[in-house]
Amino acid sequence: MLLSVIIPAYNCEKTIVQAIKSTGVYLNSQIEVIVVNNGSTDKTEVLIKQEAQKNPNIIYAESKKGTSNARNKGIEKASAKWVTFLDADDCLLNFDKALKEMLISAEEDLIICNYMVNESKINLCSMTRKRSNRVSVIKQMLENPTKYMTVWGKFYKTNLIKNENVRFKNELVYSEDSEFLIRYILLCDQIRFTEKYIYHYVLSENSTVRKYNPQLIYEYEKAILQVKRNLNKFPEFEKSFKIFTLMQFNLMMVHNVFMKNKNAISKLKKLCEKNYISKSLEIISLKNIFTPRLLPLVFCKYHLYLCASIIYKLRVIQNNKNTK
Repeated sequence: MLLSVIIPAYNCEKTIVQAIKSTGVYLNSQIEVIVVNNGSTDKTEVLIKQEAQKNPNIIYAESKKGTSNARNKGIEKASAKWVTFLDADDCLLNFDKALKEMLISAEEDLIICNYMVNESKINLCSMTRKRSNRVSVIKQMLENPTKYMTVWGKFYKTNLIKNENVRFKNELVYSEDSEFLIRYILLCDQIRFTEKYIYHYVLSENSTVRKYNPQLIYEYEKAILQVKRNLNKFPEFEKSFKIFTLMQFNLMMVHNVFMKNKNAISKLKKLCEKNYISKSLEIISLKNIFTPRLLPLVFCKYHLYLCASIIYKLRVIQNNKNTK
């Protein structure tokens, strides 16, 4: 078997069949699809089992609630050379002869592909400097987590995952993708980027990160501290980790603090005073004022919290417009 596609499935009756079919499992006998139902209460289970009856390479499994639990169950059952992850409301693209031949012959430990977000193309291959330099790649990923540090859109060596016991931490609710990916990539000897667009991410208002969660900041902090522990032995990534922290801070602002807007500036100021944030803000300087993603952080560093809040409010509005 060449490729195991792992799909966590929770209350996704409207999209799960399309997701399964997008893998190419009906066209290629070298693909197995492991669909893990993790507590669905709609018709998801019935639909998966119907597809599994049509094709022996579609495997139905169950896990406890939580995406991490589902992905870990999928890893346990994976039997192919490569593993990739697919969310139930997204699709795989272009599993053609060229991609099949690449997976057969590739000696790298990780293959990173381009992807689409709704109708927008994200070309990781063209935006990545020194693609053959593992340290440089990890730094760029840490500094651009929203683009790079998704678990999907990549192919992982099954043997490496299993032999090194790399699993998703089910105690993490947010950024579990980033944390898993960091631990995996630190084990990689070689990484390959391909120009192929193989993943279609559907940006939706129903996405977990777009729903208000009063615990979101606490959950992000847990993930940040776990990534820090993962990188403790690698001082070469210290600056990049601080940028990663600030990018997560931006997400906290947009997906929590300024979503409800009650006492938002006060919460912003309080977070900036936390040690792990204040230490990260030290790397920001006035020259970053013309970099859009760093601009509010410049304001935060120099205690211009009202200016920062205006930007975060505008980003909340823009995010709401971008969801379908």
